[in-house]
Amino acid sequence: MQLLASVTDSDEVLSNLDLPLYDSHVLDSLRTVQLIVAIEDEFGVKISPAAFDRESWGTPRRLVADIQDRLQK
Repeated sequence: MQLLASVTDSDEVLSNLDLPLYDSHVLDSLRTVQLIVAIEDEFGVKISPAAFDRESWGTPRRLVADIQDRLQK
């Protein structure tokens, strides 16, 4: 969550886990790429932009669930 807050420059992602990240313009394509790189660096999880599913990262809650799922694989 701290990575998300850092990349988006928004503390709202920490307090509202159901915040619509793209619809509220907290995340855009550039910040998504920055977040992918930060997640890869922090957790060692490879996320291909081609395999990226915007819906899976639609809210902070779904983003965390997607990363947790990727870590378990």
